[in-house]
Amino acid sequence: MEFLMLFPFVVAMLYASALYGIVFFSQYRLQNVVDRAVATALYVDRSAFQGEQMEGAVVNRASQAMSGLLATLPGPLSNLEGGASSCAVEAVGGVEMLRCGVTYNYKENPIVPVMSFGLLGTFPPLPDTLEAEARAAF
Repeated sequence: MEFLMLFPFVVAMLYASALYGIVFFSQYRLQNVVDRAVATALYVDRSAFQGEQMEGAVVNRASQAMSGLLATLPGPLSNLEGGASSCAVEAVGGVEMLRCGVTYNYKENPIVPVMSFGLLGTFPPLPDTLEAEARAAF
C-alpha cells in the first residue's frame, strides 16, 4: 500500500530531475555558443581596419560565428524558433564592448514536454525563456 502511494511522487521527482538536467544543459550549450562567438570575433586583424570598419568587422565575424555555431546545436535550439540572436557593439563607460546574446523562447517551443494539470499549472515549473549573453572589450 505504501508503494502505491509513494510511487507517483518518486516518478514525478525522477521526471523533474531529468527535465531540469536537459534544460540546464541546453542553457549551457547556448552560453557556450555566445562565448565562442565573442572569442572568435576578437581574432579580427586590427591593422586591416580603422574606426567604424573595425566595429563592423567584429560584429560581422561574431554574427557569422554565432549563426554557424547555432546551426550545430541539436533540435529546436539550432533554428531558434521563437527566439532571437544578435551581436552589437555598445559603449560601456567609454569602452567599446562587443555584446552577443541569444534568447530561446522555451514556453512556445519546449525541448521536453511538461505535464499540465489544468488549474494547478504545469509540472515541473520551467522558465519561459533561456537567455545567454557574453561581452568583451576590443
